[in-house]
Amino acid sequence: MVRFTDFLQSDITESAALQQALKAAVAGDKHLFFPAGEYHFYPEGCPQRYCYFSNNDEGVKTIAMLLDGVDDFTVSGQGALLIFHGRISPLYAFNCRNLTVEGIAVDFADSFVSDADLVERKDGIAWFKFPGQHKVAGGKLIFTDDFYDNMSGMLPFTAYDRERQEIMHCAPKITIPNSGILFRDGLVGFEDRFEGIGTDAFIIKHELRLCPGMVFDRCRDIVVNNVTLYHAAGMGFLIQNSENCRVESAVVAPRNRRTAVSDDALHITDCRGKLQIINCKLSGTLDDSINVHGVYRKLKSRIPGGKMYYLEAGHYQQQGVFNVRPGDHLELRKRENGVPYCTLEVKDVHPANKAFVIVDIDESKLPAEFTEGDPAWVLETQAELEVRGCVCRSLRGRGVLASGLKKVHISGCRFHSSGAGVFVSGDFSYWYESGPVEKMIIEDNFFDNCNCNPNSATREPLAVFPELRSLQEGFCYHGEIVVRNNHFRAWQQTLVSMMSVSKAEVSGNTFEADERYRHEFRTQAGYFFTDKSSPAAAFLHCGEVKVENNAGFGSCDFSGKSEEYVEKS
Repeated sequence: MVRFTDFLQSDITESAALQQALKAAVAGDKHLFFPAGEYHFYPEGCPQRYCYFSNNDEGVKTIAMLLDGVDDFTVSGQGALLIFHGRISPLYAFNCRNLTVEGIAVDFADSFVSDADLVERKDGIAWFKFPGQHKVAGGKLIFTDDFYDNMSGMLPFTAYDRERQEIMHCAPKITIPNSGILFRDGLVGFEDRFEGIGTDAFIIKHELRLCPGMVFDRCRDIVVNNVTLYHAAGMGFLIQNSENCRVESAVVAPRNRRTAVSDDALHITDCRGKLQIINCKLSGTLDDSINVHGVYRKLKSRIPGGKMYYLEAGHYQQQGVFNVRPGDHLELRKRENGVPYCTLEVKDVHPANKAFVIVDIDESKLPAEFTEGDPAWVLETQAELEVRGCVCRSLRGRGVLASGLKKVHISGCRFHSSGAGVFVSGDFSYWYESGPVEKMIIEDNFFDNCNCNPNSATREPLAVFPELRSLQEGFCYHGEIVVRNNHFRAWQQTLVSMMSVSKAEVSGNTFEADERYRHEFRTQAGYFFTDKSSPAAAFLHCGEVKVENNAGFGSCDFSGKSEEYVEKS
């Protein structure tokens, strides 16, 4: 075991000491240990690498702990708190096997999502106090004061409920251009657009997804245990292109600020094998607590009808991330309705650039109905997912988003999120997050006022909504989905909705009415098919449907249908 503190010396920084300790651990018994204490790290002296991270922004990353091609390695601590200053990323692992990270906590000295307290409204100006690092120069509010600072040029104010420690129910988001900003007596002045908001506490997300917390790329047999992330710009934990991952007793939560990570707490992309998320507590995020998905890519040929076929990324934040190997199988689907029509074996893969990889396939097996850009999915990336005993309280987003998986089991969890507690999609229209779920069981969970924000893209606490242009007669996108023995606490509204599921069951669930988050039906387009006439459990274009023994579901059935409502379509 290599102790980090053994490398601390008065004439070098903690960042330099960390590089020496890490090098010694890799060359030695492959165990880096942080004794109890608080340690501070700065970008100077840390390695850099240009990185492509799914659903985050690419670029040059400064990395405190960089592991590349290291097997059987452990990073552990006695609850040590690692605090990072500036634009520096805590830990990135590439091409590692049997990697364990446990017993440490991570925070940032400066905020990528800032708190803002309204002090005074006078003469058309709203004056705010910012507790974190900031200054006003040239009429602009500056936070990190580098090239990446507030690249959007906009300042989105999100109203925050101090008592509930969440985004205010039904409060609007106010966006102000980062120009013409005033400064007086330590206060920052903006055009007053804050009439009738009902709070003096706000959150401003001013960073892109440039500095995720911990990233594991092309790794195998990963264990993350008892690790806490207090802050990051982007995803908290990001696992991509990897196989067999277990995240247990992890915590993502804010410390001395209102927001933890600026996006998903835990994001798993394009992985294989078995994925386990056990007894985690995820809160204070501005996107999903847990998002696990595969990736659709567009199959094209350089010369239509000719040679050189390639897979192209569908979304710019998935460029440079390709989990396709020789021997894999590509399933092609029709863009308009998601119907699969062809499976092709990949004979070889040739990396080209960040936008696409060339794949060798047997062109003779490509049917005439193939259209340039049809979505292709690597079947081998259809992993199995278990989410058990987790608490998910995202500020904005969903509890669990799961798609493109073989078997899913979500049990014993508690969800309270502005979006759906559980959302099952399938998308080749924007994010290109695949795909069908073969079998999913959602049981013994507590959906506590989920989907309580009318600005959420969904309407129901539990929603299954593949993003299809049309529904094909005789075809269901998803396989079997079972929702049983869950407890729903919510305003009077539809609780479960499923679209294009071959076998659906909603049974043994209970409902408890709660008026704290009065439901307002979303009027903008979104991921839903229900309306005020929909029952507590609603189905569209499903095969076999069973709904039974759901106590209290009849009391939130706007249509007046019986509790034992069953639809077959």
